[in-house]
Amino acid sequence: MRPENRECREGGLSDDIVFHEPGTLEYETCPEGDQTSVPDLHERIVRHCAPTLAGMKCGSMFRVNSDPHGILSQVSSQEFELSHRGLRMDALVIDDEGCLLYVYRPRLLEARLADPEVRDFLACYGYAAKSCSSTLAELFDRFAHCPTVPPEVGVFLDYPMEDVRGYIENEGRCSRCIGCWKVYGDVEAAEKRFNSYKRCRDVFSKRLAEGCSLVRLTVRC
Repeated sequence: MRPENRECREGGLSDDIVFHEPGTLEYETCPEGDQTSVPDLHERIVRHCAPTLAGMKCGSMFRVNSDPHGILSQVSSQEFELSHRGLRMDALVIDDEGCLLYVYRPRLLEARLADPEVRDFLACYGYAAKSCSSTLAELFDRFAHCPTVPPEVGVFLDYPMEDVRGYIENEGRCSRCIGCWKVYGDVEAAEKRFNSYKRCRDVFSKRLAEGCSLVRLTVRC
């Protein structure tokens, strides 16, 4: 986790937003015409989404630049087994270059969206839906029609509300520190979460390399 220069920097919302752990957006790529293999996709899911697999947060996002049909086919084949562990994987964005995947826990996300502060915040951004599935549909629609990343996406990634608000109000500038997301509130609490997420990723990556399957790694909750 690194401190950010306190001097405000120029930059738009879509330039700096972080989707996943660890704290910079990575574009996974394959050679032209190649498809992502199943083991490779599993490694990427663990690397970017381990805290969600462990039930520590409601959701994670990452993008894979590869043949989108191959990726979606692999994701679909995992859905049935992972759903029994309380996990879902959906494609937020599909284009000629790949997919932006959202890996999430419906139960944890539903609890997050039921929080009055979160509900009021999303209502201010035009979210009218009451159910978790309908709210997700609105988010998917915004990704489909907005040229930039919807700034409220941090809600769906379990970022603290004070940091989601701070990011939007400061247009991504002047954060107190940067880890898995930009921190505008409690730095000490954020550092503890960053460290726990890193430990989780390291353990899950080690177990996957030792032969543990993605399904077995995914905690049932």
